[in-house]
Amino acid sequence: MKSAATRTRASAPKPAAPAVVAAGATHGPSSPDQVVETIKHGILLGRFVPGQRLIEADMTRDHRVSRGPVREALKRLNAEGIVALSRHRGAYIRLLTRREVLEILIALEAVVGLAARLAALNIAQNDHRARLQAAYDKLNAHGANGDRVLQSIDRNAFYETIFHIAGNHELSRIHPAVPTQILRMQVYPYLALRDRERQFSDYSQLFDSIRTGNSRGAYRIVVRHLRRSRLQIRKLPAAAFAEEAS
Repeated sequence: MKSAATRTRASAPKPAAPAVVAAGATHGPSSPDQVVETIKHGILLGRFVPGQRLIEADMTRDHRVSRGPVREALKRLNAEGIVALSRHRGAYIRLLTRREVLEILIALEAVVGLAARLAALNIAQNDHRARLQAAYDKLNAHGANGDRVLQSIDRNAFYETIFHIAGNHELSRIHPAVPTQILRMQVYPYLALRDRERQFSDYSQLFDSIRTGNSRGAYRIVVRHLRRSRLQIRKLPAAAFAEEAS
């Protein structure tokens, strides 16, 4: 995983560090909040990958804050299951266990399935159809075997567009986007090309169903896609996952 992390850092765009809230300010996010959101955003952009260390000194420099807000942010991310804190390794992006991956996929079946249904019902409103087309075109340009970081960024954008069109803010709030990104980056190297091609072909069918307003079809494609993913996860070697806690 370390070599993958090194390649990813070299190729992925680096999000700008947020401006620090001035002392005594009564509005805007706190410094720990900014660090938390920037790390999450970095995961979604492929800047941070599973197993990658997070160096406190680097973060204090990049975010222009003291060690206190950085440590508070890492504690919050640890509580969310995104960052692991180790006495020997320090802080690093967590590797998921097989059980955690399967649980995320089960949750996505409900959340993404509903978002796809609502998006299909809302597709005729405003500029939704054009936005969906643009997001799908960017994703489709990569193909099943494209650069995993760039493909993952555009896949996130495709799903974000679906959630935007769905128009349900609570649904967007509970969508586990960051853990899902960790899942994708973690298991991608272990998936056979034929499995990646089969999964990638579902995006075309999902796009067509939503674009044509076929809400039932969109839901069924999401369910099929994620259930197939669970079958693939069960077949992957133990090396693809973190060990279960004893």
